[in-house]
Amino acid sequence: MLRKEIFHSPFLLGITIISFMLILLPLESLARPAAPVGSVIGFIYSSDMKTPVQNAVVKVRNVDDGKEYVSTPTDATGAYKIDQIKEGKYILGVSAPDGDYNFQYILMIKGGEMGKLSLALKPGEAAGLGQEETKSPEKVSFFRTPLGIAVLMVATTLALYGTFKLIEGKGEASPSKK
Repeated sequence: MLRKEIFHSPFLLGITIISFMLILLPLESLARPAAPVGSVIGFIYSSDMKTPVQNAVVKVRNVDDGKEYVSTPTDATGAYKIDQIKEGKYILGVSAPDGDYNFQYILMIKGGEMGKLSLALKPGEAAGLGQEETKSPEKVSFFRTPLGIAVLMVATTLALYGTFKLIEGKGEASPSKK
């Protein structure tokens, strides 16, 4: 008798059906998937490409949203590791005891994968990991250089000389003039 009264209640019947549906449905489909993450490991060497650099910090900055990931300082072997990097495109920089170094290429991080990248630090011009934009020198047109101007002058002179010679040779064809 008690069983018949429980299932006659619409509230309890609804809770029972929802409970069975939750058991049958996979919870993974209801959960929001986390963004895929990857990692980068490698070694930092000095300019001779043999001597490990100790206490260097590797930084990667996402090109799209600007989020930065930083490694712990390198150990005596120059090893570094950056974990939990969101999948995407990154620029790379290194802060070493002797200065900052930036690299002019894009690093692609794929979710679920570990990238291996070893670097040699060579002195050169460094910018602030995308914070500053360095202007590249403008390319000057050939005809604005001294050699280009000389070529234009010679070509113009030859064209004018040729035109005058053509005009000079043509005269009036008259039987009275000789």
